[in-house]
Amino acid sequence: MKKTYFIQRFNLNLGLLIFWLFTSFMSFVLRLLIPSFSNFRTISLFLKFQAILEKVHTFSVILSCVLFLLLVLSTVWEIVSRIISDSLLNYFKSIIKTFSLRRFLTQSERIEKKTDNQSQPSVNPVLKDFNKAAHKAVVDTRVNQTVVFVKVPHSQQAQKILKELESQLKEEISSRNPDYYFSSPNRVNNQLWFIGTKR
Repeated sequence: MKKTYFIQRFNLNLGLLIFWLFTSFMSFVLRLLIPSFSNFRTISLFLKFQAILEKVHTFSVILSCVLFLLLVLSTVWEIVSRIISDSLLNYFKSIIKTFSLRRFLTQSERIEKKTDNQSQPSVNPVLKDFNKAAHKAVVDTRVNQTVVFVKVPHSQQAQKILKELESQLKEEISSRNPDYYFSSPNRVNNQLWFIGTKR
């Protein structure tokens, strides 16, 4: 199985979007904050601090613009190809279904770790490994086919959880995509694939 462009770029685009939002927010906050130092022009320390903030603001604006440009360049090819050969609606369906599948796969459990007569909640390392892989799952919905990619976790115990979930996972995918017929999952190296064909 070969990853589609959407599957290859989804996590990258998500990271770019989050980082762009963060830098945009930071530049907005700095733009509001810098004028407040104009009242302290007589104090050299505040002048130096204002100069540093202005440089950071300029850098964050440039970085924000670069990130936005990279995000646009990364998504424009997929959007154009969807408009030409598929449907733009399927692009947004794929995004929604991907987040929905990730939420379904995510396991939550905390174990109590005792240190010096005190209990501290600690994350189960097996579930941490499983969730790390689960957050890389992607659903690519198209007119004639739906491809579901699930990353297989590294540890044997986390793989056991995924194996136990396989039938439930197939049922979940089928119920969320009633217009497609899904065959049994196909594992290729550290990748698990569910291929759905149009009914």
